[in-house]
Amino acid sequence: MESGKETHESSIPNPGSRPEADAVAETVEPHTTSIVAWDMPSAIEVGERFRMKVGIKCSHECDLTDREFRIYDHHGAQVACAMLPADRWPGTTGLHVAEVELEAPTEDGLHTWSIKAQSLDEGIPHAEASVIFGVRVVSHPEYLVTVETVDRVDQTPLRGARVVMHPYRAVTDDRGIAEVRVAKGSYTLFVSQTRYVTFGLPVEVTADMTTRAELDVEPLVERN
Repeated sequence: MESGKETHESSIPNPGSRPEADAVAETVEPHTTSIVAWDMPSAIEVGERFRMKVGIKCSHECDLTDREFRIYDHHGAQVACAMLPADRWPGTTGLHVAEVELEAPTEDGLHTWSIKAQSLDEGIPHAEASVIFGVRVVSHPEYLVTVETVDRVDQTPLRGARVVMHPYRAVTDDRGIAEVRVAKGSYTLFVSQTRYVTFGLPVEVTADMTTRAELDVEPLVERN
């Protein structure tokens, strides 16, 4: 059998020969399937449980209800096994989506995990599919960083500014303040807001601390 192809036998009448001798090979190309993974946290504490979504779709939009998929960690060990539900993801015609719960590794760092859906030979054949995704694991946050964000010119608080000390994130409140719990270490603090130039500052965290981000309005671009 040629790799990647499924062979079925069918009877085609052939005058003058026995029906049982008239079997010929009919080659059927397996349908391809694709896997997507999303909605996992940007960072998970060591050993914590987290949830994510797994979507699988057939190139011909076949019904993949109850198709099994498995998730493997960075050591190749299986950490989850689940089946696709009948419902399609809203706004799509063939994307089956399942939500799974997993447990983060006990060591911090960025780990490469994978999702695999085995090939199906029953009925219409479907090829095997797989995808890799990253699981970022961080130590338990020890310290609280308070970030005050204001307009540099009039010193008014900036609400809804995005504060990032990768991989930790927060958003400023009505007072222009965001609180980010982080582990001890060196970071670059980024603060961004619509119509403002992104603010960046190296930060060394060894205890609870407060810092201030003064953002400049983006200069207007003159059009000729």
